[in-house]
Amino acid sequence: MDKELEYLESRVVALIARIGELETQNARFAEALSEALKENAELNFRVNETRSRVAALVERLPRATEDEQ
Repeated sequence: MDKELEYLESRVVALIARIGELETQNARFAEALSEALKENAELNFRVNETRSRVAALVERLPRATEDEQ
């Protein structure tokens, strides 16, 4: 019985240690996800800004007449 309790105790200690490791890893993943989402939002903003600028430039181009087509 003592051997079984010692074994269970060692397993519980190992599980507690693993939970701590997973919590640390989860925190790192959450931080990385937050950074990736921030970068994604910034890139989307830049893409939309560029799209608007290109559209404005296209509007400024002279229109082709029927004779030129």
